[in-house]
Amino acid sequence: MRPHPIILGLLILVPISGLLVAMSFFSYEEGTGLYYRRGILTLIITGIIWFFLLILATSKFWFPHLWKKNSSHSRHKQHTRYHPSVRDREYRRKS
Repeated sequence: MRPHPIILGLLILVPISGLLVAMSFFSYEEGTGLYYRRGILTLIITGIIWFFLLILATSKFWFPHLWKKNSSHSRHKQHTRYHPSVRDREYRRKS
C-alpha cells in the first residue's frame, strides 16, 4: 500500500517550487514590504497545498478497510459454489 506515484512526486515538487518562488520574492525586498507580503502569501498557499497532498497520499493508511479485500469474500465464493442453483448447473453440464 504505497502512495500513488504522481501524488508522491507532487508531494516533493510542490514545496520545492513554492520555496523557490517565495525566496525569489524575499530577494526582491527593498524595504517596501510589498514583496515580503507576496513571499509570505506564497509560503502559506504552498503549505496548504502540501497539507492537502499529504492527506491525499496517506488516505490509504487512514482508511485501510476501503482498500483491502473483503474478508468475507472467500466465504461468499464458497457459498455460491455450493448454492443449489449453481450446483444444479454444474450437475447438468456433467450429464
